[in-house]
Amino acid sequence: MRRVMLAAALAALLLFSPFRPAKAVFEDTRFQGNYTTENLDAIIDAYELYDGWYWTTEAGVTQTFRGQPDHPGWTSTAIRVWDHKNYDAGWFGCRWDVETVKETNPEQGGYAECFGFAQFIGYLLSGERNPQGHWRFYYSVEAAGGLKVGDIVRSEYTHEESTWQHSAIVYSVRGEEITFLQVSGSGYNRISVGTGFSVGRYQNLTWLPDIDSLPWLRISRSPDNLN
Repeated sequence: MRRVMLAAALAALLLFSPFRPAKAVFEDTRFQGNYTTENLDAIIDAYELYDGWYWTTEAGVTQTFRGQPDHPGWTSTAIRVWDHKNYDAGWFGCRWDVETVKETNPEQGGYAECFGFAQFIGYLLSGERNPQGHWRFYYSVEAAGGLKVGDIVRSEYTHEESTWQHSAIVYSVRGEEITFLQVSGSGYNRISVGTGFSVGRYQNLTWLPDIDSLPWLRISRSPDNLN
């Protein structure tokens, strides 16, 4: 009996002890400080973020399909899960440590979608876990001096009682032709590489003046990509 009580006391001590092993933190420094299309291609290869594939593939599982995923519902990294009828509690997805995604900016609803994807790419490029919160901000293309590879472009607006939001990473810059690396939340987090910016009624924008005219435009740029 005494041995059982001792074991129970030890279990309780371990359960409530503040001295628990530190949780492993996701880190990847391989791509930091290199704001080029070639480096983004290296990220795409390393994390299997290929055009037409899905950000919602279960983390740690090799992508072997091209097309609609087996579980196309919202991933468990979405904060406001009650907003999404197709939410599958057992589907982790996002190809990034779930707890890290949640902790980076937990007040953002729908974090599993384009916003979280842009955060992930921004982290890999700069080491900053919340780039859309801590990078340098510009609210017009002119103020930013143009767009650069690795910038995160975001637009938000309301139209006919619907709210639209989108974040995308600048993938290439050829004069005034801009393409993006992004996922579509409305398309089950389908990845697009080298395509135009799309949000609501604004679709496939690649011409710089059109991008500059996006409503509530915000450009986030890493401090080590200013020159």
